[in-house]
Amino acid sequence: MVHTGTSLEAAHASIRVLVGEKLRYLVPMTIMFMTCYIGLTILAAFAKGVVGMKIVGSVNLGFVLIAFNYVLSWALAIAYGCIAQKKFDPLAARAAAASRKAE
Repeated sequence: MVHTGTSLEAAHASIRVLVGEKLRYLVPMTIMFMTCYIGLTILAAFAKGVVGMKIVGSVNLGFVLIAFNYVLSWALAIAYGCIAQKKFDPLAARAAAASRKAE
């Protein structure tokens, strides 16, 4: 098979665009999740008084923060699914088409 330089460059450019777009969303989402997750761990280890503070009845701040981590995980997963469907899937299809042309 003969590869033309232009079609191969177009395929690489399409893939670069896809990876760049994914990083634009995934890096902030990962930082947000890891900050909350590690922050909760650090609070639980070093600020037991703060985490043990009662909010309502027997519910303390630690339970609220743990629940927030679960909600955040689901929210980020749902947001990623929506973003992937609207942005990443068309870019991936374009990159796949450009790769097929390059072959």
